[in-house]
Amino acid sequence: MRKKIFSLLPVLVLAILLPAALAAASSLTVPQQTGSPVPSVVDQAGLLNDKQKQQLSAQIGQVERSHGVRIAVVTLQTLQGKEPRQTADAILDRDYADGAHGSMVLLLAMDTRDWYVSTDNSMRKRITDDGGFAYLSDAFLPSLKDGDYSGAFRQYVATADAMLDYYEEQGEPYDPASEFSLLAFIVAVVLAGLAAIGVWQILLCQLNNVTRAVAADSYLQRDSVALTEQSDTYLYTDVTRTPKAKSSSGSSSSGGSHGGGGGKF
Repeated sequence: MRKKIFSLLPVLVLAILLPAALAAASSLTVPQQTGSPVPSVVDQAGLLNDKQKQQLSAQIGQVERSHGVRIAVVTLQTLQGKEPRQTADAILDRDYADGAHGSMVLLLAMDTRDWYVSTDNSMRKRITDDGGFAYLSDAFLPSLKDGDYSGAFRQYVATADAMLDYYEEQGEPYDPASEFSLLAFIVAVVLAGLAAIGVWQILLCQLNNVTRAVAADSYLQRDSVALTEQSDTYLYTDVTRTPKAKSSSGSSSSGGSHGGGGGKF
């Protein structure tokens, strides 16, 4: 009888501890399965409600499927003393490096009011660090500074979508500085011509007291200059020589495996 009780003891202990273990496991964050992508919207700072988060996730999903990229929005309560750029680059490499044609993440840190957009090398070919990034950030920064986080995130995704469309259609990254409007050029030329004609007519009307002279010497004002002595004196010549700069055979490179930029909001 005693042996039977001892043999049942492990079963009883397991029956008592198993529910407690399952309850503790359910309270922990369930790790993602191997191969499943990290959600494109990670709102640890709680800036979005459920509806806004669903709408943003759907918008990002459509852009990602259309262009074969990864576009993420990550909000944090604190950077824990780390640099925004290093944090954004690390999140990009760890969670969103699976974009076939590039990856990009927008990071917000609420403790320091920092924002940073990190792009990998494939994405920075489509959204350049110069004109392209400036155009992208100018699109969502006004809403971000006004506290409209949902609107800022939607504008960030929509602008990235438009720039990726431009790259795929034109074969080159979008740069606002390279835009040329033929209609605006024609309008500017016409307005400039009309302004020039108007100024010319005004000046012409102001010359009504001028008459044509018969001879060339009539334009001279008599006795206005009296020369009493003439002489030429050589002073000195100052010569300055500057050595010609030698051309360098090296090539410049921006370096690094990430692009993008950031600031305060």
